Amino acid sequence: MSVKVLLLWPGTDGAAAGNFGCPQLVTLASYLRQATGALVTIVDLHAERVLGPVDLRAVFQGPHGTGYDVVGFSVYSSFDFLKLEAIATVARALLPDATFVAGGYHVSARPTDFMGEGSPFDVAVVGEGEHGLRKVVEAVQSGTPLRQTILSSDPVEDLAELAPSDWSFLDRYKPHLRRFASQIELYLSRGCPFDCAFCMERAKREVSWRPLSVSRALDEVQRAHAYFDLTGLTVYFADALFGMRKKWRREFLKELAKLSLPARKFWLLVRVDMIDDEDLELFGAANCALGFGLESGDPGHLATIRKAGRLHDYLDKMLHVSERARELGVAWGANVIVGHPGETAATMLTSARYLEQLFLDPRGVTGFLSVDPFRLYPGSPIDDERGDWERRFGTRFHRPEWWKDGDQEFLAEWVDPSAELSYRHRAALTEQLYAPILKGIRDNFVYQGPARDYFMLAIDEQVEQFQRKTQLHYASRYYAWNRYTGKRQRASAELLTDEFAERLYREEREQTLANMLAQQLSEADRQAPLVLALTQAVCRIRRELFVPLDCLQESTKDEAIALDATGMATVSALHAYLKTYMLADIKPGMRVLDLGGGTGYGASLLCELVGEAGKVVSLELDPALVELGRQVAHPRAVLMAGDAQELDSLFAAASSLGEGPFSPGSSRGFDAIVCGFAAKKLDPVLGQVLRPGAVIVTPVASEWGQHLTRATWNGSSFESVEQLDGVYYVKARTREELPRAVAKAALGSPAKPETRRLPIVD
Repeated sequence: MSVKVLLLWPGTDGAAAGNFGCPQLVTLASYLRQATGALVTIVDLHAERVLGPVDLRAVFQGPHGTGYDVVGFSVYSSFDFLKLEAIATVARALLPDATFVAGGYHVSARPTDFMGEGSPFDVAVVGEGEHGLRKVVEAVQSGTPLRQTILSSDPVEDLAELAPSDWSFLDRYKPHLRRFASQIELYLSRGCPFDCAFCMERAKREVSWRPLSVSRALDEVQRAHAYFDLTGLTVYFADALFGMRKKWRREFLKELAKLSLPARKFWLLVRVDMIDDEDLELFGAANCALGFGLESGDPGHLATIRKAGRLHDYLDKMLHVSERARELGVAWGANVIVGHPGETAATMLTSARYLEQLFLDPRGVTGFLSVDPFRLYPGSPIDDERGDWERRFGTRFHRPEWWKDGDQEFLAEWVDPSAELSYRHRAALTEQLYAPILKGIRDNFVYQGPARDYFMLAIDEQVEQFQRKTQLHYASRYYAWNRYTGKRQRASAELLTDEFAERLYREEREQTLANMLAQQLSEADRQAPLVLALTQAVCRIRRELFVPLDCLQESTKDEAIALDATGMATVSALHAYLKTYMLADIKPGMRVLDLGGGTGYGASLLCELVGEAGKVVSLELDPALVELGRQVAHPRAVLMAGDAQELDSLFAAASSLGEGPFSPGSSRGFDAIVCGFAAKKLDPVLGQVLRPGAVIVTPVASEWGQHLTRATWNGSSFESVEQLDGVYYVKARTREELPRAVAKAALGSPAKPETRRLPIVD
């Protein structure tokens, strides 16, 4: 009986994201069927989603409900690691006796990640997969399936050994292709002998350049056209290095041009120091666009990156290629890596100046630029030599095994390039130096040939990465992970001086406030003195300083933010401050008591509203929050630890107004009380620290819910009590409740799901 094999492509967030065809698996399936007679099925989970909700049980049971003998998981990049591990765990419960195989770049770099107790995988294949997967299938055929086995690299030395790609393995997705893809991916060669420091290619062990014969390569392209109909589609030749040999390259391009295929554009990666004017003419005639791994515009830093080749004229060659490409109407793109280990502010500046010359040429340019932060890839020379980079440059790799954590997008980039260039400094400089270049390219892009919109989209996507929301996301992840890894105090101090972050959070906060005011107030009300003053206060007071480090991005939004894991203390939503202060009619010169003041954000806003002639006292039950607040609160805000339901604490707050010991009935009390928690009643004890005629605005809870309540103190009782909007605030708590709540939260039982934080991971 033939062995039933499933090859699973999960979709990827790596370099192959957005392409269709999973040619790696089509090649494997075609070879495996020819070599072993196996019955092979390919499932592309990215394409599968277009057909409806993905049912993993149905995927692993197969179309006939009988399951599979071998399941091959494509772990194309390290970004796929956790995803595939989770999927394989589900599959193991459904197919307990099947042989699970992992292959791909990450497996080649870290095969031991897939072995050992608890792993759902049986076999890790290092390097190219054809021969390894054949061994797995033959072992199953012989009745001795492989377990806990790492198969070392066994490359295909002559690609003529491979069967022609049979695209019918993708019949399930073909009718829906144009709903989810506009680009088809093909491979025409393997290997790259260069040894760039950042690249994973050497993890596959065999790096010699091996192409299909020219006739076979052309046949692969024609097969793809016969199956997919390339009309209107772009085609990506995903070779690590296209056409390394001049003779092969030129013969293939001449024949490709003769085919006159209706693809919108062929897109490929080639080295700028390998091509000349004749090549550019051939690329143009064959409707090809070129991608160059430029890496940097600083000559010295290129040597640090180990960009091999003719570096003495490498950058000049790129300028020449750009000029000739403009004359010939050939589209191209170049990639640079910012923050590569060894990078400094000086190399970033030199690189930016070169890129301005390259892309902002007044005559226009037919190329676009992609700017990528350095990411540490396992199996790269840098990964293998981390200690050396740390000693030479002061590089710091904060999470060298980032793929095992749940925030891979940020953690892969969390690297201090050198002793003088930290992660945050690199981020700020990238935005300062490179964002203007990327924006300028859009107006300077003069290519008018086929697929112009394809390249304009790439330009826009690059500009998008420097939008405020994207930059905020990464800044917030940086500070959150400092908290998770126990560096809260250092990170809090850094945040105080992080001018780039301050601008990002302020601009986003201003936009949130403007949207909120437009929704809630008329134009006339928005011009009221209190609203204008509050707007200025929200812009000046850095709300992100008053919240936990993993809530910085939330601080820009109009929502309440829990201050600790108890969920019983918060920084209120912006609209809550607006409503409360309007009801309290806060004016310059007033003396205000802020109850349940937390870390002092509300008190800091109030200081701006009452001015130098006023006084603001914040009373907070939790002394830990008070201590945190004193480090960041407005210099005129008085933050005190105490119980708002106890007279001693209230009198102490009133005494801090600076007029000597306070006594009940004094005309020297507060002009207003605002409250950040919901009490069970409007407690007359609060009136003891109010002057006659003063107001209180507080949430009051009842069996019908909470309502914002406003009242006036007449000297002996509250009058003119108004029950206003329904609200939801944290409830009042006592000194006795506080330690119990803190202890409960420390055991991992936060009061509300929305206040949960990611666990400390080391």
